[in-house]
Amino acid sequence: MTTPLLDDEQIVLAPAHPQPAGEHEGMEDSIAFETRRSATGEPYGLAFTSAEALVSCLGPDQPWVAVPLGVLRNLFGHAGVPTVAVDPHALPPRTEGHAEHG
Repeated sequence: MTTPLLDDEQIVLAPAHPQPAGEHEGMEDSIAFETRRSATGEPYGLAFTSAEALVSCLGPDQPWVAVPLGVLRNLFGHAGVPTVAVDPHALPPRTEGHAEHG
């Protein structure tokens, strides 16, 4: 995975899915960011520098959020996902887990 050099303020598009709180009192809606696993089994997050790059890789129906790269790296790091791949071209299937942010 090659990662372009981007600063932490760069806005990127991260594949993500809304996670409604449901009917449980006190719970809040959250976002689940998608992750993948490398050939060695390590989890990594995804980020794209343009909508065109995201759609080319994941398709036009992929939900996403725009977020500063530094914030995304921090969220993934706190979830135990040490790496964020920027503008990947070919991806393995989705992993079952997602890094969530509430």
